[in-house]
Amino acid sequence: MGKCPYCNHVWTYKEKLLGYAIKPRTRIKCPECREYIEPSTLSIFYDYIAVIGVALMVFLLIPVMHLPAVISILMSIALLVIYLVVFLPLTVRFKKYHYK
Repeated sequence: MGKCPYCNHVWTYKEKLLGYAIKPRTRIKCPECREYIEPSTLSIFYDYIAVIGVALMVFLLIPVMHLPAVISILMSIALLVIYLVVFLPLTVRFKKYHYK
C-alpha cells in the first residue's frame, strides 16, 4: 500500500487513483500532512515494466491477431484502462528522498 513517509497516512485506493494515477507528475502532496512525496524507485520500475508490456501488446500482439479494427481498438482501450485503474494505483509506494 502507498503510505506517506512523513505522517504514515495510508493512501486509499481513491486517493491513489485520483491523486497519483490520473495526474502524472514526479511529486505529489500527501492529503493528510500536505508534504511533498515522490514514488519510490521500485514503483517507477514497476510502472516502466507495465508501460512496456501494454505497449508491446497494443503495437505487436493485437495487430498480429488480425482482428477487425473496432475490436483491436477496444482491446487497446481496455488494456490502457486496466493499467490506469488497476495496476498503477495498486503498485505505488512512496519514499522520502533527501537531495543535496
